[in-house]
Amino acid sequence: MSACSSRLDASPYLSTLLERFGAPDDDTARDAIDALGAAEADALGSLKARFNLGWAHLALNERVPFPRLGQLQSAFADGAIDRALRAAWAGAKLAGEPRGLFVLGLGKLGGHDLNFSSDIDLIAYFDPDSFPVPPARGQSHVAGQIMKRLTQFLQPRASAEIVYRVDWRLRPEASVSGLAMSTVRAQDFYFRRALPWHRLAMIKARVVAGDAEAGARFLAELQPFLWRQNLDFRAIDQLAELKTRINLEHPRLRLQRQQRETVAPQPLGFNVKLGTGGIREVEFIANAQQLIWGGKRYFLRTTNTLEALAMLQAEGLLDDAPILADAYRDHRRLENALQMMRNGQEHVLPAEAERWEPIAALLGADPDALMTRTTAHRHAVHARFAAMFDAGDAPKPDATQPDARKPAPAMPALDATAQGIVDDWQSGFRRYGVREAQRARLRPLAAALSARLAATPDPDAAIRRVDRYLGSLSLSGQYLALLAANPSLLDALLGPLLHSPHMSVLLEQSPHIIDTFLDPGEPDPAFVLAESDYETRLERLRRFVNEGLFQSYHAFLNGGGAPALSAALTALAETAVATALTIMRDDLGVPDLAVAVLGLGKLGERRMAPQSDLDLVFLFQDDVDRDLAAKAVRRLRTILTTPLREGIAYELDMRLRPSGKSGPPAVTLSAFQRHHAETARTWEHIALVPARVVAGDATLGEQVEHALHAILARPRDPEQLAVDAHHMWGKLKAERIRDVPPDVFDTKLRDGGLMMADYWSAVARLAGETVQAPQAEWTALLYWERLLGLTALGVDSVPERYRDALPDDVADYQERLQTRTRMLAGEIEVTDTTETMRPVQWTET
Repeated sequence: MSACSSRLDASPYLSTLLERFGAPDDDTARDAIDALGAAEADALGSLKARFNLGWAHLALNERVPFPRLGQLQSAFADGAIDRALRAAWAGAKLAGEPRGLFVLGLGKLGGHDLNFSSDIDLIAYFDPDSFPVPPARGQSHVAGQIMKRLTQFLQPRASAEIVYRVDWRLRPEASVSGLAMSTVRAQDFYFRRALPWHRLAMIKARVVAGDAEAGARFLAELQPFLWRQNLDFRAIDQLAELKTRINLEHPRLRLQRQQRETVAPQPLGFNVKLGTGGIREVEFIANAQQLIWGGKRYFLRTTNTLEALAMLQAEGLLDDAPILADAYRDHRRLENALQMMRNGQEHVLPAEAERWEPIAALLGADPDALMTRTTAHRHAVHARFAAMFDAGDAPKPDATQPDARKPAPAMPALDATAQGIVDDWQSGFRRYGVREAQRARLRPLAAALSARLAATPDPDAAIRRVDRYLGSLSLSGQYLALLAANPSLLDALLGPLLHSPHMSVLLEQSPHIIDTFLDPGEPDPAFVLAESDYETRLERLRRFVNEGLFQSYHAFLNGGGAPALSAALTALAETAVATALTIMRDDLGVPDLAVAVLGLGKLGERRMAPQSDLDLVFLFQDDVDRDLAAKAVRRLRTILTTPLREGIAYELDMRLRPSGKSGPPAVTLSAFQRHHAETARTWEHIALVPARVVAGDATLGEQVEHALHAILARPRDPEQLAVDAHHMWGKLKAERIRDVPPDVFDTKLRDGGLMMADYWSAVARLAGETVQAPQAEWTALLYWERLLGLTALGVDSVPERYRDALPDDVADYQERLQTRTRMLAGEIEVTDTTETMRPVQWTET
């Protein structure tokens, strides 16, 4: 007898197959899969038995890599389900291929990870618009009858050879619904009434039989239910609750519940699937991380457990993934060997040591070594599981350390509301839905908050502000545990919450911004366009902008420097405009519409600041449909400025287009050129100095840039330029500029401030002069002023933690900058400022 046959002979079930089919070879399993295409539905049982023999040969003799074993099992299952569905479809007197009806595989079938004697978790849906059964005939009834017949083919009652045990219990409302449900009703259920375990089940769903196109369409529409746009730490709490219920209620864990130790010294009676340190715990670890991160990292949305572990390791999200993968493979091999003994759906290992010998023989292993290795795997898996689901990834307080024993620092006298919030923090953050098991581990966070907020000038207001933000987070103790374990993360949030009104607004609009500290990659505009729904894209555009703004501000406040912030905010605005163009084209169905976006002001100067609006002009080719162009600009305004849950993307200022505020929003390139050559005023050319193309069609953009250069480089009357510049500045000064003491912040609109510096710098450039204007220094002060809410406040209002980042004597510094700006304005000489502005007078070239 060959070594191969000897190994198979250790199983009573496989021994009978050897007698029936003879010794298998490496192609036996694949041949059985190939034979499914021509097999009769009634003959699937015999084909499955031959497949089992060939698959056992490959598994026990390690003839193929472990992942390939799961793929082969799933390939056979897919083929068998497809044959059964086709036979049931024909039995329902329906012609042709199954249309509008599809079957989803979940669990290990969905993950290409079936074991030797798995049951298969199925759900069936039909698209009422394409299912070829009239509604009057009862679509749900007919589809349900087809699924009943399919089940009978796979699990025949009168035959000893079961192809697969079919489990339909994961379908929506299983106790009251039929075996097939319409996709319309299913979507309503998942988005309105589903429980967390439904979501967990469906992340492994894939189409295994029937109308693949209809199935793919349904799963695509279900993505917003399955994958959250935020990092979804609430998934950890939900999976922890589900695992606790399994441990407390599942009948196959009775022996485990009787044990005193979490992991016994020997795995006798161990439920390798559901027990402590078993397969399900590995799956839950991988699934939790997928649910947390998969909303943004699309490649994590794999249905296969080993693939998920490898990807999580590659992304640095699960350092011990190789240990978990080794345990998972060994547990699965043990489970397969257990089921090969009698082809039973068995997961509980023998409770007596001597009964391990046949299983060890089947695996070619020493029984004692096998038990030792299994126990080691259990310890490793459960340690990681407990760290994630019980401790929330937060370290347990060390009771031997003084800081862990002492109470939170005393707060100053607080009003009743603030005191109630602090009392709740110190009792475990119950107001935010923290589970009782986590509360003790959050004491360091309560102490840290109390210490930091007690030192603020207004503790009552600070406490309420922090409470509002914590209450806006997902109702999960996991975020709080992360804050408790990461003081730097806590400081990164408290600084903006306590000292930056603008950043506080961003946090209130977009609580998920905390995710950017945990997943610090650059915001990706592809995330905005990954969904085709117009409203979803608008919401995601605001998320993209808010996250980008916050990350840029945080870097600046922590030493990033004004030039870096200017570059980051400018790039963010350009990307947002380009993304808005794509959304507009897709929504209007005009993918080839050429538009060039001209950025002026701070965007044109590449000096975008906090709370800057966008000065834009939209230019089109001369042959554009004028109505379409006007509609496109209106749609762009809607995309960028409509207030949604997370605010707006940007404010727009389009008053600098030809004909001004009352003119048409869409401007052709020739109209733009004609206006600036014939009727434009000097102030319009001054505003045009920083202009540049920031987004849109590349060819049209080159034409616009050439036109800009021609307009600004054309010789003009220097006397008129000086007269008009001073006349316009007189109007601006009267309307907007104000006298501000040197020790008060008003960087932009003070006499000699940033607006004045920008204006006279543009005038000088228009005159062809090279100037040294103090915009860089003013810009840096403007960033601090806007981020810290210092406008109209004295220089002594700068929070202590940021004072070292500003000039030593801000008042003297501002006075010096004002002097430099006034000197710049004085360099533009004028002899007569009484003449009103008229169209630009060009000189001869």
